[in-house]
Amino acid sequence: MPGVAKQSRIDPERWDNAPGNACPRSQRPALLHTAALIAGLTLFSRILGLLRDMGMAWLLGSGFMADALVVAMRLPHTLRRLLGEGSLSMTMTASLVQQRTGLGQRQALVSLSAAMFWRLGLSLLALSLAGLCAAPWLAAVLAPGFSELELATTTDLLRICLPYVFTAGMAALAMAVLHSCQIFWLPALSPAVFNLSMLMSMAAAVFCSWEPAAALAWGMLLGGLVQWLVQWLGLSRALPDFRILGFVSGSRERRDAWRCLVRLPAGVLGAAAPQLSMLAAMALASGLGEGYISTLYYAERLLELPMGLLGACLGMASLPVLSRLVAQHDLAGFSQCLSQAIRWALLLSLPAAAGLWAVGPQLVECLFYYGAFEQEAVRGTALALWAYLPALPVFTCNRCLLAGCNALGLVRHTAWSTGAAVLVTLAAAVILRHSFVGAALESLSIMVPALAVGLGACCQAWLLTRGMKETLRCREQSICLVQLGILCRQAGAALAAGLAAGGALACLPSGLWFSLMLSIAAGVLAWFAALCVWGRGELAVLRMARQKGDYKI
Repeated sequence: MPGVAKQSRIDPERWDNAPGNACPRSQRPALLHTAALIAGLTLFSRILGLLRDMGMAWLLGSGFMADALVVAMRLPHTLRRLLGEGSLSMTMTASLVQQRTGLGQRQALVSLSAAMFWRLGLSLLALSLAGLCAAPWLAAVLAPGFSELELATTTDLLRICLPYVFTAGMAALAMAVLHSCQIFWLPALSPAVFNLSMLMSMAAAVFCSWEPAAALAWGMLLGGLVQWLVQWLGLSRALPDFRILGFVSGSRERRDAWRCLVRLPAGVLGAAAPQLSMLAAMALASGLGEGYISTLYYAERLLELPMGLLGACLGMASLPVLSRLVAQHDLAGFSQCLSQAIRWALLLSLPAAAGLWAVGPQLVECLFYYGAFEQEAVRGTALALWAYLPALPVFTCNRCLLAGCNALGLVRHTAWSTGAAVLVTLAAAVILRHSFVGAALESLSIMVPALAVGLGACCQAWLLTRGMKETLRCREQSICLVQLGILCRQAGAALAAGLAAGGALACLPSGLWFSLMLSIAAGVLAWFAALCVWGRGELAVLRMARQKGDYKI
């Protein structure tokens, strides 16, 4: 099988004739190799993100200003994950691939991208201006339990962060076009650019005596501008014919552009379930007391390390392949590729959840217990992380399920599943909050929002799976996403990893970083040993990542 091409420009002949109906033999290695590349680049950005969160914990701790900043950054952070890290890009990529497949011309993508630039840009600019005007009301909705002083501070910070909506959306358009061209490495580096900008703002706060919360808010806006510039420079190299100024698209391109944009609200809403559920969780945490919002935020950041490396990467890598298979009416290949993506997601997310359960409190203490971050904040963050972890495999698989639904054009169904997930999150939070009564359970109330978010994710996974199976059944195609035997082997290996990591941490002498690293190594070795004993099929799946497919990355 030929290696991955290194050139940055598109070869029209090779691109137009890319294989699309050989998932079991040719596209599976390409899919996993692409996901592995994206995961490696995402790991770099996640490490920078951890450094950013460690600096934020050191500067602000978990007090009043930390809560205000987290609320102010929550909406732009949510939009960054929706726009800059895959959800909006996921919807646009499916539309662009299917439109381009139907037209069969490379120039169609150039024309369609230019037509979408102005339409999406003006829409996002109007949305950003509306958000700036409604900042006080947005702050009150996001944190209904805040006092007047906290709301005033949050409003000021929110007005600094909100223009990021426009820059992240424009960067997402470039990301979608690059994904449609099978170029993944540059979009995967986009979050790293954002995190570097945030780290620079922290350095300015320390060395120039700037107010830390305001410096971080300005750093978010700067990060969005730099992300936009980098993505569009890459797009200009990938599509040399692409022009913004002076470009007049034809009537067909205008219709296709509006068709793509019409799908965006439902598609983005469908992929927004984790973010909207966490927004609801933050609103609930605002009424629990000072510091609860920030500790919940730090737990989410640790959860997103494996979630971004696994679920988002597999979702981004599989979407162009799945969309192409649907456009070519190869539903059998679609079912096989989606089943393999779910298998890879579970294979890696289950041991990640077990390992974080075993070493979670020590990891929180190692990363954040500095400066203004106190011992009570360490305890609250560890409890929230424990409450999130049971749903980590579900979050990871949901990204693959969303890719499959977007490829099938089920954007309305994904939007409906998100609404149901948010409603389940709110209902579960209310029920659990009234169940945590008494002195003993009251101290565990920080776990309530996180547990509710996990239940909402499970609801969405069930609805997505059901909708996709019904659609395929109507087209006389069946699908089996998870086989019980494979799931039992993967769960057994993950349990061995968790027990080994926890046992090693209990037996090793105190010395947080040293014992933590050894316990993680023990968990990884136990996981591989368990796979060698009864999971040789999973080892073969892992070896597929070393094979290179036929697509440019």
